[in-house]
Amino acid sequence: MDANVVIAALMRDAETRWLLVLGGHEIHAPEYLVSEVEAHVEELSERAGLSRSALEEALRILRGHMTEHSATDYEAELTKAGSLLNHRDMKDAPYVALALALGADGIWSQDRGLVSQGSFRVYRTVDLLRVAEGRLPG
Repeated sequence: MDANVVIAALMRDAETRWLLVLGGHEIHAPEYLVSEVEAHVEELSERAGLSRSALEEALRILRGHMTEHSATDYEAELTKAGSLLNHRDMKDAPYVALALALGADGIWSQDRGLVSQGSFRVYRTVDLLRVAEGRLPG
């Protein structure tokens, strides 16, 4: 999962938050994700209409539903990740490298550049909702 997914979950109580907390997916993220979100906490708290402390608490709760990985877990894959990204948006390289290191099925992202790149599987929120709906009792 990348930072835009966590930001979406922080901004509103909607499908993204539900999937992250209750969707039944094994969620992995580089520790880098938390740094990326925390760098924008003031802006996010204003946009979400939440106090800084409420937003930080929400982030703490969301972090409890994912496994965070240090750079040492995926650094061996950073060069390959950069190549797959065609060196276009290297801030995405840790997400791709972690997916490669874990042998993950894909990455959860709403980033249009990642979705359209074609070198690895990217799941949008709508894709994961379809999977989750298939698991619900009818």
